[in-house]
Amino acid sequence: MTTTTTRSSIQDEPLPTGIRSSPIMPKFKRKPLWRRIWNARTSYLLLLPFFVLFALFIMLPVGISGYLSLTDYRGTPTKPPEYVGFDNFIELLSLTLVEQPRETDETTGEFLYDCGDDDDIPQSAIADYTAQGITCQPQYVRMRSVLGKNEQIDKSYSDIAIIQVDENTRYVLGATDSRFWKAMINTFTYVLWVVPLGVIFGLSLALILQKQTFINLVFRTIFFLPSVTSTIAVAVVWRWIFNSENYGLINGYLDNNITFLADPNWTMPILVLMAVWGGMGYTMILFLAGLQSIPASLYEAAQIDGATPLKSLLYITIPLLRPTLLYVVVTGTITAFQVFDAVYVVFRSVERIGGVLDSGLTVVPYLYDTGFGDTFQMGNASAIAWVLFGLIFILTLVNLRVGRANQID
Repeated sequence: MTTTTTRSSIQDEPLPTGIRSSPIMPKFKRKPLWRRIWNARTSYLLLLPFFVLFALFIMLPVGISGYLSLTDYRGTPTKPPEYVGFDNFIELLSLTLVEQPRETDETTGEFLYDCGDDDDIPQSAIADYTAQGITCQPQYVRMRSVLGKNEQIDKSYSDIAIIQVDENTRYVLGATDSRFWKAMINTFTYVLWVVPLGVIFGLSLALILQKQTFINLVFRTIFFLPSVTSTIAVAVVWRWIFNSENYGLINGYLDNNITFLADPNWTMPILVLMAVWGGMGYTMILFLAGLQSIPASLYEAAQIDGATPLKSLLYITIPLLRPTLLYVVVTGTITAFQVFDAVYVVFRSVERIGGVLDSGLTVVPYLYDTGFGDTFQMGNASAIAWVLFGLIFILTLVNLRVGRANQID
């Protein structure tokens, strides 16, 4: 008689000594969540003080800011927050692009021009003005008539940019919150200058001061000092340096005063100079730490193979510094998007923050001016904060994705 052995009976029998068990591992029943928390109660109790402070000063304000971004709130106890949904975000982000037609004479249909102090000059009459050396400019329909209103939130559009195609065709880009978009453009311009220049100067200093000598240690300390100095104090010194009056440091040595703080063309270069000067010492320290982790044997082998210092930099130093470079770019981008002290101290006027014609206005100073200015628009300021958070979050993910894609296995 043939005896049939079932699978279960085979599994129940103990395995002989020296024979390994099946690679299929048995499933263990996971302990309930409350049991795992109870078993680790000592660790959780040690974390409780930090968690309470984190929840009280970080999570709670973030939650309140998210709620206020959906309301119309002026920060006064007499008028509680009024829920408006996403109107604050619509007001901030709404854009429109419309064509701005030429002005024409109602009788003859001719295009009209502005010639010197005279306007409404028909095209047939501009020859007399040009003969006198007077330049005539095409006359267009008023922007307010073209842009109109955003009916969804009942707010008028205002122009932020003009796209000139040819003499007879022009488009106007409008926004319901033109100052916000001005701040966004200035912020992106600031970031695109500060981050690359900060990396270039920081890496250059690290390469120059890499050797462990006494004089290099002294120079490292000098370049690092601005990073540990109060940003407000540094901004006050820079304001004194670029002051347009005779007591300004630069103008004190010049015969003709330069209106640094009153000229929009100087605003962004000053902000970039302040940021690069103040941050390249900290970036230098990060790159020095990364350079010390690169084995010297790689440079020796490259030198034996006849590699020049430039090739060693391009094919050894920079590839092996990619983790440090990624960290510097990500943190530098976040810091640049949140610039506030320099704009507030150096380019604050009596009426508003941002310098002449808002040439130095960035997102965080505009947030402050919106929430704590004359109007106390706390709802709009909270919406600006969330837009900035989303923008930084997306750019950080992109930087991390690009950095990981370029990592060497």
